[in-house]
Amino acid sequence: MNHKKITQAILSLLAIIAFAVSCSDSGEAKSDCPTKTCGDFTSQAQAQATFESNKSCYKNLDSDGDGKACESLK
Repeated sequence: MNHKKITQAILSLLAIIAFAVSCSDSGEAKSDCPTKTCGDFTSQAQAQATFESNKSCYKNLDSDGDGKACESLK
């Protein structure tokens, strides 16, 4: 293998490991995060402020991953 292929293989392996760790830790992390859904907010601005306060805790508020929380709210 040449260096480029080795580097790509290592990066792929690291990405897989990071994904596995984040998934296995997600149960523990959720216990530290309050459960919030879009139904808990009366405006998109409120949901956005909560999302911005801790994007890893409230990632479920941004269902399409575009950085805008609870887009169905006005």
